Amino acid sequence: MIRAVMFDLDGTLVHSAPGVLASFRETFATEGVAAITAIDEKVIGPPLMTTLTRLTGIVDSARLDQLARTFKATYDTDGVLLADPYPGMIDVFRQIVDGGGQAFVVTNKRLGSARIIAERLGMMPFLAGVYALDSYSPPAAKKRIVLANLLTEHRIVPQSALMVGDSVEDADAAAANGVRFAAAIYGYGSPLTFAAAAPTVVLQRLADLPAALAGL
Repeated sequence: MIRAVMFDLDGTLVHSAPGVLASFRETFATEGVAAITAIDEKVIGPPLMTTLTRLTGIVDSARLDQLARTFKATYDTDGVLLADPYPGMIDVFRQIVDGGGQAFVVTNKRLGSARIIAERLGMMPFLAGVYALDSYSPPAAKKRIVLANLLTEHRIVPQSALMVGDSVEDADAAAANGVRFAAAIYGYGSPLTFAAAAPTVVLQRLADLPAALAGL
C-alpha cells in the first residue's frame, strides 16, 4: 500500500509555464541577452542555473549569477502568480490525506517560490513538507538526493512511497531510492521520455491518481 506520495511541482501539480517563460523573456530583455534556443515548455524542469546556461550559452558564473538575480526578482513578484493548478489537485491531496497517507512536494524550483505557489493555491494544509534543492546548505546537486533525505527524515519505507513527476529526473530520483514512479504524461515531458523508466503508473490526468493508488 502506498502511504506517501511525493509530487514534482511544475508540470505535475501546476501549469507554471506562462509565468516561468515570461520571466525568462523579461530577464533577457532587461539584461540585453539573446536566447540561443527556443524559450518554450521544453526548458521547464531543471534547476535555474542549468536552464539559464542552456538558453543563453553563457558559462561565466558572475554573468549567470546576475541573470539569476534578475529572474528571481521578476518571477517571485509576477511569475508565481501565473501558476495554475491542474484540475482536481486539491481533491487528490484530500483523498490522500483522508486515506491516512502523506503528500509532499519535491521540486527543482527554488524553495521560496515553490512555497509561494503552494500557499497561494491552497496546498499547504495538505502537505507534510515542501522540499527543494536549496532546502539544504549547500544545495543538493540532484533531486534524487532530496528524495533520499525526505525518506530518511520522515522514516518512510521506500516500498510504501510513490514519486509522481513529468521528467526523466523524477523517474531517476524514484529509481535511485527504490520508490515507485508515476509518469505524469500530461505535463511538460514527452511520453517517450519515460520509455526506459518503466513507470508503475501512467497518468493521463492528475485527477486519475486516486484511482491508480487504489490499485497499488
